[in-house]
Amino acid sequence: MNRYDAVIVGGGHNGLVTAAYLGRAGLKVALLESRPGLGGPCGAYEFLPGRRLAFTNSPGSLDPAVVAELGLARHGLRFVRVDPTVVHRFDEGCFIGYRDPARVDAQLDSFAPGEAARYRALIEGLERLGARLGVRPDRTPPSVDVVKKRLSDPVDIRLFEAVFEGGLTALLDTHLRSDRAKALLMLLALNAQLVPPSTPGSAVGLMMRPFALAATGGGGPDAAERVALRGSTGLPVGSMSAIVDALAGACREYGVELRTGTPAARILHGPDGAYGVVTPTGEEFHASRVISTVNPHHLFRDLLGEGAMDPAIGDAVLAEPLRGSAFKVVLEVDSLPPYTGIPEDADPDAVRACQFRFGSSPRSIETAITEALAGRTADEILMWGLTPTLTSPALTPGTTHLISVNAWHAPYRPHDGPWDAARTEHFGRRCVEQLGLLMPGIADRIVAHRFLDPVQIEAELGLEGSNITHGDMLPGGLFGGRPHPALAGHRTPLPGFYIGGSGTWPGGYVTGTPGRNAAAAVLRDLAHDEQRPHP
Repeated sequence: MNRYDAVIVGGGHNGLVTAAYLGRAGLKVALLESRPGLGGPCGAYEFLPGRRLAFTNSPGSLDPAVVAELGLARHGLRFVRVDPTVVHRFDEGCFIGYRDPARVDAQLDSFAPGEAARYRALIEGLERLGARLGVRPDRTPPSVDVVKKRLSDPVDIRLFEAVFEGGLTALLDTHLRSDRAKALLMLLALNAQLVPPSTPGSAVGLMMRPFALAATGGGGPDAAERVALRGSTGLPVGSMSAIVDALAGACREYGVELRTGTPAARILHGPDGAYGVVTPTGEEFHASRVISTVNPHHLFRDLLGEGAMDPAIGDAVLAEPLRGSAFKVVLEVDSLPPYTGIPEDADPDAVRACQFRFGSSPRSIETAITEALAGRTADEILMWGLTPTLTSPALTPGTTHLISVNAWHAPYRPHDGPWDAARTEHFGRRCVEQLGLLMPGIADRIVAHRFLDPVQIEAELGLEGSNITHGDMLPGGLFGGRPHPALAGHRTPLPGFYIGGSGTWPGGYVTGTPGRNAAAAVLRDLAHDEQRPHP
């Protein structure tokens, strides 16, 4: 019998964050992870022999509080603060996301006269809306209707309706003139979402930064939340897996028992609530608090037995589709070509070290997503990529470089047959061909490659449907209790049982905030129990 104060199911970055906070508070904690390694998409994965890096590329949303409060720097986490932070490829030439707003504004105005002022007005309006809504990443918000009632200014109400009830396309068409400026924000707002920008509520992704900004009181001029195009956190030395390594180090410092290769078979519960977890081998881990950070679909379909909660809750969670489209490309190249289409005043080495993006126009972005929903692939593939060896040279032992690309939108279920080796190779080669528009001759420099299609990603990482955010991040799936109103605040109707992964508020991506929030809920309840009078 293994006895603990808390048992956590799922060793992704949110599970590690939860474990570290609970361990820091003095609890005896065990974390159970089914895979051989920790971190999920953020953990190290051997794509090529001896070449390990994470599926994810950028920590642009990582919660600074998690880094500071858990002392991750003590455990080796360091960032390279690149400038520029992003290069976005267009047919007319590349946009370079400098930290200097004046250099950004000059490029925006070259797209259309006065575009910089319009862009800044939109960003400032979203920041004002975020402040007035009173929504914070560290506090579960009420429903959209309740949040809207907090507004009284007609200007704010109109913007709220445009963001939460209208589509992203309409919002950007109202405020901006150039397709390139629109594409910059469109790709940022949607990221990996299989949601067309014409969909009502699709602009809500632009609110996550204003919510974080309002919660921190604005921070300093260099605060991560200040940069609308993201990336100001910097790039972790050692790839994104360095974040997981540091979190694991913090867990060990606080006495957390980390068990990999240990899947959960069932959440143990009885008349008094949850009391532990049992593995497929029959090993039991008992605790008065159990926290799940796995996908809510997996939780309700596979881990919670009858009688744990009202069946209607699980039915509602499982009824929400998990629509994903992630495809992974990792290339090892013997050298890096110069980028084409960058401005003459740009430092070519600095530009190559930052994140690059492909998404040439609002129309191409809409087409890529609608085609994927129909099981097809569009002519232009939306991509976010990075050459991590430029900031983490130790990832390869010699002079070669790794290029890591997350491609969207490869349909999980192609309309003309399942994924196989030939289809995966063909799509990957199309990605390489498109990369050549930014990096001429890149195909001739490849010495090794690895392509992973959506079905393979699902199998490797347990990401159902190849959905990286554990569900769509539209207003109805974010506000009022993600993934269900009965599970708001990371608590559940089953006493002693909590949830805290990407399927909870404030959603997916590498923030660590859901894990931090879940730990806070557990600690508040424990403090409340200690203060209650005992008979």
